[in-house]
Amino acid sequence: MRKPGCTEKYSNLLESTIGAACGLFYAIRTEKKIRQVFLCMVGFTIICMIADVGYFQILMIIFSWVLALICEIFNTALEAALDYACNKEFHPLIRQGKDYAAACTFVALVFAIFLTLFVLWERHFGEGYPRTKTFEVTASLENQK
Repeated sequence: MRKPGCTEKYSNLLESTIGAACGLFYAIRTEKKIRQVFLCMVGFTIICMIADVGYFQILMIIFSWVLALICEIFNTALEAALDYACNKEFHPLIRQGKDYAAACTFVALVFAIFLTLFVLWERHFGEGYPRTKTFEVTASLENQK
């Protein structure tokens, strides 16, 4: 991670990547909401693995939670920048910008939650995975003609 007050650019791709990874770990360690979304992502991924959900469904769940994590990181960064820009004084446009960023995070979280619940519901209460059997039945019906 960079030294406080450092404005120099990274000299190569490796340093830039290490700096970005350090920024992610710092955000997870210091920001409660980012940590909560990250723990939900890890937790639901483990639950889906234990529930024997398919690989593609697990990948989609991970993708949706990563999207929610990205939105939360941008929301936190935007709020910090807006607080700094206005010296934490109230302004209606600053509040509107923060509300829009929070709405983006909300939409991503609702999507991730519903997708996760849908996949788990289908796994436990659905009739297995009938969509894969549908293609087999269709192919066998075409062969009979």
